[in-house]
Amino acid sequence: MQIEPIPITCQNNNCEYFMKEPGKRICRNGRNSAGNQQYYCHHCGKYFIETRNTPLFYSHLDRSLVEFLVRSSVEKISIRGLSRITGLSRGTISRFYRLFGEHAKLLNESHTVNIPPGECEMDEIWSYIKKKKKT
Repeated sequence: MQIEPIPITCQNNNCEYFMKEPGKRICRNGRNSAGNQQYYCHHCGKYFIETRNTPLFYSHLDRSLVEFLVRSSVEKISIRGLSRITGLSRGTISRFYRLFGEHAKLLNESHTVNIPPGECEMDEIWSYIKKKKKT
């Protein structure tokens, strides 16, 4: 029997393994009353669910509807149009857009750490500077 790796990190801000993959000791711990997978961190002793620190946390919307909102935000559908299609209020859609943006910002910050700069082409800058000069 092969144990599959758990694709989640500790969600406790005070844990030394908060959002760290190597060295984590997390196990599945059943499901809560809402049906979400529950996890336990052996380092800090805290329980958390799979949607913690995601836009789905404390959400009462169906997961497929939230995925539809994410896909629609990429397609630049208007908030009023989404409100008519889904039956949700404009405030709810705006709140989810804000949550999506905050989550994307956190993901971007965590994945773009210590990336060395690559090669850079200066052609466009040179042509811009060259055109500014009259001689």
